[in-house]
Amino acid sequence: MDAQLNFSDIYRQHAGAVFRLAWVLTGNRSDAEDLCSEAFARALAGGGQIVQSTVRSYLYAIVRNLAASRYRRPTVELAAQDELVDATPSPDPGPEQQAELRQQITQASSALSTLNEGERHALLLCAQYGLSTSEIARALGLAPGHVRVRLHRARRHLQAILDQQERRHASP
Repeated sequence: MDAQLNFSDIYRQHAGAVFRLAWVLTGNRSDAEDLCSEAFARALAGGGQIVQSTVRSYLYAIVRNLAASRYRRPTVELAAQDELVDATPSPDPGPEQQAELRQQITQASSALSTLNEGERHALLLCAQYGLSTSEIARALGLAPGHVRVRLHRARRHLQAILDQQERRHASP
């Protein structure tokens, strides 16, 4: 790869996506920035020719491997509950609605944290970043069928947990 022209083009085209994957894998902005920087540095230092059609998958693999070597089980960093409530759409919710939203956010966060790492990553890449099954498969180094299974299991697991929490709150 031509270090000046091609690398800057590659960075411009893929930095956002690589950063988002790093953020999903690490759970916080600082670590995601570090992983993103290190992934591009390794790609540049690799010396080999990077094929344009596979560059994003190549960068995703680097980030995935870096995250796996740094973290045994990354956690998802959630914004403070008040910040999440403040980000809700207008009209301004009343105090009861805010309390209900806080409770829902807490329940969803709790349920999400019970998923295993693979299910949580696949679900976040799909739900939060809108990646397709094939994009998630490339990002996580899996077959698309395996990603579909992970997504199905994650959704089923989350629904069961949320249903259980709802039953507990509904019973006197």
